[in-house]
Amino acid sequence: METLPLADVKARLSELVTQIEKQHDQVTVTRNGKAAAVVISIDEWESLRETIEILSDSETVAAIREAREDVERGDVYTTDEVLAEMTRKRRTA
Repeated sequence: METLPLADVKARLSELVTQIEKQHDQVTVTRNGKAAAVVISIDEWESLRETIEILSDSETVAAIREAREDVERGDVYTTDEVLAEMTRKRRTA
């Protein structure tokens, strides 16, 4: 992540946007020596919005916690078990 003063960002905006877009980089913009903004790619922005949406849903967060606990306990299925069950269900359908 790069930190640049606002004047530099203004002078290099097109170049910085290209860099951010291609490298999924971030640029912190300072004004009078203090962080004032962060420029990120649209992909990063959409990912952050999706994460916030997921984390704001208490049911989804609970399901994620439960799934992690299942994994920690070893209460999971192998790929072979899942494929075998899918094959079995196709045959009976």
